[in-house]
Amino acid sequence: LNRPADKISRRLGALYHHGYLDRPRAQLDVFARAGSAPLVYALGNKGAARFAEFEGVHAPSVDWTDKNRNATRPYIEHALLIADFMVALECAIRDRSSIRLLRARDIAAANPWTMTATVPGEDDDFAVTPDKVFGLSFSDTGRRNYFCVEADRSTMPIERRSLAQSSFKKKLLTYYHGHEAKRHVSLWGVPGFRVLTLAKSTDRIVSMIKVLKDITSGKGSNVFLFLDANTIAGSDLLDIEWHSGKSKLTRLIA
Repeated sequence: LNRPADKISRRLGALYHHGYLDRPRAQLDVFARAGSAPLVYALGNKGAARFAEFEGVHAPSVDWTDKNRNATRPYIEHALLIADFMVALECAIRDRSSIRLLRARDIAAANPWTMTATVPGEDDDFAVTPDKVFGLSFSDTGRRNYFCVEADRSTMPIERRSLAQSSFKKKLLTYYHGHEAKRHVSLWGVPGFRVLTLAKSTDRIVSMIKVLKDITSGKGSNVFLFLDANTIAGSDLLDIEWHSGKSKLTRLIA
């Protein structure tokens, strides 16, 4: 975007006042504690209807005003992390004419994108739904790479005593055993995938990789890549070094 920030702010405000955008209430406590801060906007009912018209599809029967009213701050922060990542990814691709971004709808009609897996020692299958799914298509080689994104805000314990409770270890187990059993082929119709985890700190990444190595009997796995989310801003996501599940540094398109 080349427009000055104040013009963008005025345009967003106009869209809000005309019902195309909304302002989730959960962010108001930030103003009470920290004063002025950038406003977060969400899709409004009129905006959703306009998008549906533009795409030529029926608008889902969702009351976006009610949905936005119930959005919590952790939910908003999680959504913003995914948005920041995708914006940075598109910026990195923009200067590479041989690479094209594939969105979930370009890859398969899977809905929802849920990975299921049989985990040794557990009676029931585990399931995990990625926060984002995308692919990269390389025109010079014809290759396609597929990715699942996990945005970790440190709100979920990495490990718990029981796998009946939610934990990041449970997600790792599901992705790992699902990949081993090639569930991505039967469920999504893709030949392979990697899991990209955006974490809040390098220390948390170290803890995640330790659990992954426990799962894989010390081997680790290159299916998993980890990045400190604080490094996203101003970085080239295709050139920056990620931590692999084998405790090595690698690039996304290496």
